[in-house]
Formats: sequence, structure tokens, C-alpha cells
Amino acid sequence: MTSSRIPPLPPECMEVLTHVWDFLDEQLTPETTDRLTTHLKNCPQCFGYQSFQEQFLDALATLGDRPGAPPALRERVLSVLREQGFAR
Repeated sequence: MTSSRIPPLPPECMEVLTHVWDFLDEQLTPETTDRLTTHLKNCPQCFGYQSFQEQFLDALATLGDRPGAPPALRERVLSVLREQGFAR
């Protein structure tokens, strides 16, 4: 019987997974940004992950511009997201 366990990711890929939101928000040091940028150029899986996360944020931003939730609720949600480092 073969194992269905996923092999561990290389440290460079784990760094992308750990810091993708800070990377997209340009909140990393120049050295870390350069290291992640280089890795993303050479790793199709991490590039795909980063691209998906970026498209997700763009979709949220687009949806945020549509009328719907009352302004007070919308501001409360955005405030919490900002506090947690998720909103741009």
C-alpha cells in the first residue's frame, strides 16, 4: 500500500506560503522581497499560488466597490481586516 502523505515543501516554498500576504501588501524587507521574487520566478507552483492570492484580493476589492452592505457594516469589516493585515 502506498502512502498518501504529501511530501514536505522545500523551505523556499514554505517561506512563500508563510509570507504571501505580506509580500502582496509590500510589507517585507527588501531582502525578503528579493528572495521571494526570485523564487516565484523559478517555481511554477508558488507562482500559481501567489497569482491566485493576488486575484482573490483583486476580486475582493472589486466586490467591495459594489453597493450592498450598509456603510457602517462595511467599514467595520474593513477595519477588522486592516487590523489583521488582510486589507490593502
